[in-house]
Formats: sequence, C-alpha cells, structure tokens
Amino acid sequence: METPEHERRAVEDYLYSESGDDFEVEHVEKLTSEYVLGRQYDVWDAHTNEGRWWVITNPTNLYSQELIKSMDVALSFHVGLMSRMMARRPARRSRDEWILDVLRRMDVAYASLDRAQEVEDFQAVGMRLRETLLTLGERLAGLVVEVGPAEEPKRGDFKAWANLAAGWIAAGSEAKYLRGLLKATSEKTWEYANWLTHARRATELDARLACGMTSQVIEAFITAVTRWRLGAPERCPACGSYQLTLDYIDGEWAKLCSACGGMQPAEAPHSAEEPLDEPKPSVPVGDACVGVEDFGIYLSPQQAKAMVDAVSERFEAEQASLGNPFTVINEDGLLADAHRLAFRAVREPRPGSELVYDCGNDACVNPAHGREEELPKDPGWTLGIVEEVVPQRAYLELKVSAPDAAMQRLYIGRDLLDRYGLADASSLLERIVCQSPADEQGLLRVVVAERRGDYGNPSVASGWLHPPDDVHAGPASADCRGRPE
Repeated sequence: METPEHERRAVEDYLYSESGDDFEVEHVEKLTSEYVLGRQYDVWDAHTNEGRWWVITNPTNLYSQELIKSMDVALSFHVGLMSRMMARRPARRSRDEWILDVLRRMDVAYASLDRAQEVEDFQAVGMRLRETLLTLGERLAGLVVEVGPAEEPKRGDFKAWANLAAGWIAAGSEAKYLRGLLKATSEKTWEYANWLTHARRATELDARLACGMTSQVIEAFITAVTRWRLGAPERCPACGSYQLTLDYIDGEWAKLCSACGGMQPAEAPHSAEEPLDEPKPSVPVGDACVGVEDFGIYLSPQQAKAMVDAVSERFEAEQASLGNPFTVINEDGLLADAHRLAFRAVREPRPGSELVYDCGNDACVNPAHGREEELPKDPGWTLGIVEEVVPQRAYLELKVSAPDAAMQRLYIGRDLLDRYGLADASSLLERIVCQSPADEQGLLRVVVAERRGDYGNPSVASGWLHPPDDVHAGPASADCRGRPE
C-alpha cells in the first residue's frame, strides 16, 4: 500500500532512536492499516542489519519476525496487549482540574443507587444528584469571568449558572445548537432530580434514569469546555483536512497534510533559547497532547522490546499492583515515570526539577509541552500539621501547629485542592505542610505532603544512603526508632 514519506521517516526515527552505532535500517514498508474498536493500527515491515521486525503503531511497538512469523498474529498480539494494559488502568473519564469534585459526587450518587432498596433511598439519590448539579454550577461559575454584580445569580441557582456558562463557552452563531442543548438538558435534568427528591412513589428505574441524565449533563459540559479551551483545530489550507502533522525535513520544520500531501513551513516545537541539534519525534498538530498509552513513540527499540518482555512476564505480579497509571517498568526492571521517561527523549531534566505541562492536560506526556520547574532552594522551611480547616468561597483558612511555635492561620487559594487532586477541604486535615518563611507582606510558599495511609506509624520515616552489607538484614537491624544500627 502507499507509504507516506513522513510516516516512513517517523518509523525510521523510531528504529534509530538510541540504537547502537552499528544499527542500520535497510528497508521500511507500510503493509496495512486496520481499525479495531475505533483505533487505527498501522503495520510496517522493517528490514535492518539486526533482523526483520514488525513495527505496529498507536502506540508504536516492534516485534521480531523471527519469533512471530505472521503479520496477523503480530497485529492480534499487539491489539490484545495494548487493550489488556489499558483495561488494567482505572477508568479515567476526565482529569481536568475543574471537574474532579463533581465526578466524585457523581460516583457517590451511583454508589448510593446500588445500595438503594426503599423509596426513601431513591429520594436520597435525588438529593445527592441535586448536590452534584449544584457543585457543577459552582465550578461553571468559576469559568464565567465577565459577569457584573447585578447579573450574578444566587449561589444555589444551578439553572442560571448553567445558562450563563452555556452562553459563555458556546458563544456565536456556529455554536447555537450546542448552546441550546446545554441549556435545555441542564434545565430538564435539574427539574427531574428535584422531582425525584420529593417523589413518594419513586422506583429504582426513576433513580437510575436521573443518574444517567445527570451524568450526561456533566459529560456534555466537560466536552463543551474542552472544545472552548482548545478552539477550532487547524486545517490544511489546500484541502481543509484536519490530518496535519509536524515533521522535520532537510533541516526545516514543516506541516504535512496526510490527506492531500501538501506541505507548508512551520515553527519548531521548542523554546527559542534552546538550539535544535537533531530531529525530534513527529508531534500531531491538531491534537498535540499525547496520552500515557501512546508515549511508546518516544522509546528506543530496545526500551520498547524490553517493556513488552516485562509486561508479558511480570504483568500479573507487578504491573497490576501499581496504583499510578503513569508508572511503567523500564528495560532494567525498575519503576519509572512516563512523563520523565518521555521528556528524556528530548533532553535530560535538570536535577531537582519537576515537569510542568502548560497545555492544561495533566494526562499529557508530550515532551514538547513540558517545562522544568526547579524546586525552591530557600533555607528556613518548617513543617507543621493541619489541625483545622475553615472553608471560604474564595480561599481556605488552615490552622497549622508546629513544634515550639504558636498556632498559625495560613490562607491558601481553593485551587490547591485541584492541584493535589483532593476531593474537598476535609482531605487537608492531619496532613503535613512544609512552608517557607514569610516575607514583609506576609506571603509565603506551601507544599502539602501526602496523607498517611497507615496510622500505626508516623509520617516521617528513616532511611540510609548506603545499604548495609546484608541488604536482607537492613530492616531487622533497625532499632525501635526505625534507624539502622
């Protein structure tokens, strides 16, 4: 079949990436494209001086033709392996910060429905759905930034906030049907949830229908807000196709159209202060974010093969026990973070720096979106315990106690909950906070530590820089305070 030059180049770059000096690609040819459950898989035949390989995309992986003779068997194995890996991960409907507490309340409503048996239980489901919609209204209110005091609805008026948000995120004549859909479904769903709360003959089907309608309203606003934030995707000026890719050709970056083959100059996807020494992996233009399931395009053939072997041999024993979907097993059998692993394909992060993705999608591992934020080096940081939390609409007041210090009242913005993925303000209780010294205006910086999962031990643990001679005797040789002898 037809082999587009930019796709061939991307496969060759994948094969050459971090390969040995003697590695050579002799021939690469695209054999087939198949769609399985809405996902496209391309199969390539790669001839190298180290043997022949099946290279299968989305995410890209390679398989030895010496071990797997049939292309169909290789494709079936690839699809099954990727499906199994994704099925093992917790379902993630949305990781967008502004909607996390709404989704949590929706999950609680569904859990309440599963336990409901009597009319009062079904009415309670309606109450939980009302609270879910009210929370959605509060979150939508944070998106509508240009509303005067006279126009601002009451805090508990969900329908009014939904109407305002629909007009804001779906403005213009082209979005009038989306705007009408958001307004109509919000109004009817709110009325139905209110009816369920007071219905004396409510049944399980009534409650289940209300949950489904509320879930649809939430999903509709998630999609609409995403559409509003991303804007219209870029299209090919020649044929109007969305199938644009960014590629590096003969020392220049260019946008290529997969539909008509057109090409036009493009800006490099990197900081202007950093020189471009070598071509980088192709980055989609229309939808530039790369999910963790697709980060394999940034791995070398050795890493990819080692990961397949690791998954097949230790998936049940190790991978299934990993709670973080961004944790992977690298070629040495060690745990690594997908964000940092993909970023290293472009450059090595500076020591003591964390990766921040300005695209707003915390599930994205695209190195082109990441920047390094160094940890603060200021001296004098202190530790404290959050004993009480006073929630306010725009901020949180934390009462923090520390050794040999008076109780402090610390004020932080509510966005801190979203930053740490906390369901509500009560999750801050009994957490350790590390705070810098305050300046003349009383401003300081705060880092929130994880909450303990084991209350039988303190948060602060002991360790050592060099293991003892007998590593198995390490824990046994510790004294009662947890320090090695």
